[in-house]
Amino acid sequence: MNYSWITIKIMFKWKKLLAALAIPTALAAAQTASAAYPDKPVKIVVPYSAGGSSDVVARAISDQLSAQLGQSVVVENRAGAGSMLGTAYVATEAPDGYTLLLADVPFTIVPALYKDRVKYDAKKDFAPITLLGLSPMYLFVNPGFEAQDVPSLVKTATGKPDTVSIGSGGNGSLTHLMAELFMQNTKTKLAHIPYKGASASVNDLAGRQIDTSFTTMASAVALFQSGKIKPIAVSSPARQADTPDVPTFQELGYPGLTVQSWWGLVAPAGTPEPVRQKLSEAMAKVMQSEPVKQRLASVGMNLPPDTSATALSALLAQDFARWADLVQRANITFE
Repeated sequence: MNYSWITIKIMFKWKKLLAALAIPTALAAAQTASAAYPDKPVKIVVPYSAGGSSDVVARAISDQLSAQLGQSVVVENRAGAGSMLGTAYVATEAPDGYTLLLADVPFTIVPALYKDRVKYDAKKDFAPITLLGLSPMYLFVNPGFEAQDVPSLVKTATGKPDTVSIGSGGNGSLTHLMAELFMQNTKTKLAHIPYKGASASVNDLAGRQIDTSFTTMASAVALFQSGKIKPIAVSSPARQADTPDVPTFQELGYPGLTVQSWWGLVAPAGTPEPVRQKLSEAMAKVMQSEPVKQRLASVGMNLPPDTSATALSALLAQDFARWADLVQRANITFE
């Protein structure tokens, strides 16, 4: 069918007019949906198997969030590909506030390590809701190791490059990157020994098969309390109440090692501001509830001084930059 240029121009103008008329209707519909939110169950996706720290956090907050929202909040585990499977799933879900992601440190590490394998943009495909918890990393040594403090460890490692062994929970894990960050900041070269999980690493540390290792206190508390391993520094900004004699890396002159494991709640990008605001306000109350505080404390997590979406956004920006820079400088590559 052939149209004259005049006819085409008229049709184009009509399409623009109809589109303009549709905008207020769409906005009104979105506002109505936001005002009614939530009118069905909300889902929190954990990108790991049940039983891990992220799963514990999600289940700790779900009941309290349900009470605040007046709707059921269910936890769904979608494990696979080192958290990428569950994260990619949430990235493609409708941005309506009914599917949320329990994010943690790998959320910012994975994009730096596996650029070609990541099927989502962690920086652009998600909107921060709440910062849930923080947990510092401890540097432990075995009691038989010749260096029993950080200055001695640095001296020993400097004098004997590639001989001091440092274990981790596996290649690409936070404990691995902390080991690399330690070497970068202290200008030392240690022998990295990757294990299949943090527990295996600290068990070998207690067995004196490796010299040192990073991990959280929650992963090592039994061995620490029995005197089989010794913490010589902590990565938090201030000393921890449970280990007041353990200095921070910042005190020891290494502020670049002030890094904490974290957990947060994010939604798909494009989730309406009123919905995100409602979730953030509800979560602010959830984080002040005693049952949640006690449950998080029981697994070694600290309540952040600021749990807002703004605080989580700032932390994400810092970690995205930190890990991308470290991976490049340390030339960490995986197939």
